[in-house]
Amino acid sequence: MTQDYGPRAQVDGAREMNGTAIAAFVFSVVGLCWPLGLLGLILGYVAKSQIKSRDNSGSGLATAAIVLGWITVLGFIIFAIALAVGGWDAWMDRVNDYKDDYNN
Repeated sequence: MTQDYGPRAQVDGAREMNGTAIAAFVFSVVGLCWPLGLLGLILGYVAKSQIKSRDNSGSGLATAAIVLGWITVLGFIIFAIALAVGGWDAWMDRVNDYKDDYNN
């Protein structure tokens, strides 16, 4: 004998995880050096828009990928500036050494 329990409550299933958010996070973590971090940054923004339009989960991963991507970009800019300044100093040292050798 079966017993009827009446109408059942609607249960929403778990939202699907956005694959682009996962890929963005992985590229951002692995690519804390150039250029994979930039790819993670771009994919993070793509994932954010997909999550909003598709009602997926993974917004936190996409946000983390964006933050890590911007840290990578800023680190690369600082590295490029340091290299340019250090390279300029080395060049000027060589020029001064050449002038000293040539004039003596």
